[in-house]
Amino acid sequence: MDKIRNNFKQIREIYGVTQDEISKIVGVNRATISQWETGTTRASSANLEKLSIFYGVGPETFYELEEIDETRRYMIIESSKHAKEIEEQSHGERNKVDDLKEIFESISFSESRRNFMMAMKILLASADHAETLDDLQLAYDITIKMAKRLNAIIDIRREEEKAKRENNEETLFDLLDKFN
Repeated sequence: MDKIRNNFKQIREIYGVTQDEISKIVGVNRATISQWETGTTRASSANLEKLSIFYGVGPETFYELEEIDETRRYMIIESSKHAKEIEEQSHGERNKVDDLKEIFESISFSESRRNFMMAMKILLASADHAETLDDLQLAYDITIKMAKRLNAIIDIRREEEKAKRENNEETLFDLLDKFN
């Protein structure tokens, strides 16, 4: 089997966290993180989004880039510094790993969708007050990129559901239910 080229290990090492910490955030075991880093398996879109939030870079950074450029390296380092500052200021009561783990475990898709819809309505309601046309364009461009990511997830789920109906194949969710 061909290895999947990726930047997982490099990103994790730049940030300064362990595979165990990353596995805690994403909700998988450390062996899965190791498989992503070695290119044995590929992270799901949802897990890439979680990692993207944690590291402070776009999900494309993990697979689509040949190497981590200086801008992204800086973003990863700054995200790490900020997390450490918050932990120090809270005297260890706040920890980015634990905070994100709790968020990812506690918020449902339905709740996320409601929050997203409200945020979009507020964005549209305040659009007349955007300082520049570039600000509006940026909001539009981000929305389009996010819609493309969601569409990719929809396509994967449709493929799995079709394979389940036609070939009696198990979906990822079926397999995960067996695992738990």
